[in-house]
Amino acid sequence: MIKNKKAQIALPAILLIPTILLVIYLLLETTKLSREKIRHQFALDTAAFTELTSASNYLNATAYTNGAFPFRLFRENFTPTEKVFGPKSNPEQKELSLYELFYRGGAFPALGDDGDWNSSPKDTDTEWELKFYTEESEERSSWNTPNPPNISDQTFYPVMSKNYADNYGIGWNPDAVKLYVLIYYFLSQIYEDQKNVYLKLSKEGEFFRKGYYLNVGSGGCKLSECGREGAKNFKEYKVQTEPVYIKKIKFYYVNPDDDRDETREIPFDLEEQEMFDGRLYQYSYVSRSYASKLRRLYKGIDVTQPFKAPSNYFNVNLEKFRPRNHVRAALQCTKESNNCIWPNPTPKYQVRLFP
Repeated sequence: MIKNKKAQIALPAILLIPTILLVIYLLLETTKLSREKIRHQFALDTAAFTELTSASNYLNATAYTNGAFPFRLFRENFTPTEKVFGPKSNPEQKELSLYELFYRGGAFPALGDDGDWNSSPKDTDTEWELKFYTEESEERSSWNTPNPPNISDQTFYPVMSKNYADNYGIGWNPDAVKLYVLIYYFLSQIYEDQKNVYLKLSKEGEFFRKGYYLNVGSGGCKLSECGREGAKNFKEYKVQTEPVYIKKIKFYYVNPDDDRDETREIPFDLEEQEMFDGRLYQYSYVSRSYASKLRRLYKGIDVTQPFKAPSNYFNVNLEKFRPRNHVRAALQCTKESNNCIWPNPTPKYQVRLFP
């Protein structure tokens, strides 16, 4: 009786073998598809992170050029604590440094008028409040705003305080003037160079597409087509900054040999003199149109990228299901407006990815 029962079990077991084999093949094909999807998801995450990292680097470099670089260069070359000018007629007036003379003339952004002149922005600060001193410079009265008005090519912008030159009897200092011009010419070159590098990296999504291609391998897609659809998601979010250049500057000084002891003005036209490319960079800001896009980048943008499904044992055409991967990529700084370029330039942009 037992042997007969074994024979009865063997027959259905044999009949189940094809089903078991089908299940095994199904698992293998599902694993193969999942592995391909994960490989392309990893490539998409890397490419999206790389693309926004180039934008983050550019924004941070621009914020540095707007505030921290000029502040540090002037602070180190015109020591705030080195008082070199005494009051001309009022003994109650404090002694003055070259740093204060240029800062209060509106020449460069700093942390503020009061407090410790040697203080500098801290890494722990959520916002670096570097700004131009505008109380004695009507020409720069609206510079510390997110959207400054158009800069006039005909305006002579002061780079030292007329009030201080008059009250302290400031004499002509060609070395200090030359250093001011050289510092901002140097900043002009930094801004242009970093802008050109970013535009080259972000041209036609090349950085994204090559990053995607290198991570999926040559068999995943063709270099000319790889990542093209995903790269389109970043096209309208390419960083746009509006630089502010000035072409005319003016200085004030008192000629000690002049009996009238009057403050003189020296206008200097960079374009007319054909010096330093005829203009000096001051700072750059985000236009109104791009400011809204920066706010969207703070919350993240959706990036999708199709991928080619591998062939399978069952000859099912998976392409008709349009397989694709998705990631949400965000570029964020310490403000919810996501504008850490100007005013208060704070170089703290970073990239985040969300599943």
